[in-house]
Amino acid sequence: MQKTYLIDLYDTLVSSDWERWRRELSAMAGITVERLDRAFHETRASRNTGAYPDLETSTRAVIHAAGLPDDHGTLRRWIEMDIEFMGTAVRLHEDSLPAIRTIRGRGATAVLVSNCGPDTRLLVERLGLEAEFDALILSFEIGARKPDAAIYEAALASVGGTPTAALFVDDQAEYCDGARALGIDTRLMVRSGTEPAEGFASATNGHVVIGDLSALL
Repeated sequence: MQKTYLIDLYDTLVSSDWERWRRELSAMAGITVERLDRAFHETRASRNTGAYPDLETSTRAVIHAAGLPDDHGTLRRWIEMDIEFMGTAVRLHEDSLPAIRTIRGRGATAVLVSNCGPDTRLLVERLGLEAEFDALILSFEIGARKPDAAIYEAALASVGGTPTAALFVDDQAEYCDGARALGIDTRLMVRSGTEPAEGFASATNGHVVIGDLSALL
């Protein structure tokens, strides 16, 4: 039976300078980092599940949650900074593409599975990830996010995979929990020196821990 690998994007496949993003964006908006974080947190579920289908409406939702005036100048600068961030501050880990290419070269399928908003489309296009994966499952496009069963099921369905022949890799233990609940094998990514925006879980919840994608080989 063909093996299916379900691979997370942020802090698994790519590294991101989240601290720079938070610092520069809060300074531009004239608010504290803590206030910015609350705005992102309060809107994350809606942004990740398609309530705001494009970059403008998604950005406006965060601006409103931060209690900022909805003026054209703030919106334009925010979007420009988001585009610049996705273009310069998010990079593939060195092991990522070699591992994915080896996996597919051995006859397995690979699906990118990400909790994300519309700005992630800018990133996957810049990095050419559609050519590197058999399918891309972006939460805002399908209306479901990890750890909901629907996003794992959509990922498997996109390539005709089955839970018993699948392996899910993510840096969040909770998201690995969601995959395991469906009978999918898991690997918890804990990369040295990284600081995920969502933080590391206090426990591995029994998932096998790996430090890079080459461990899958």
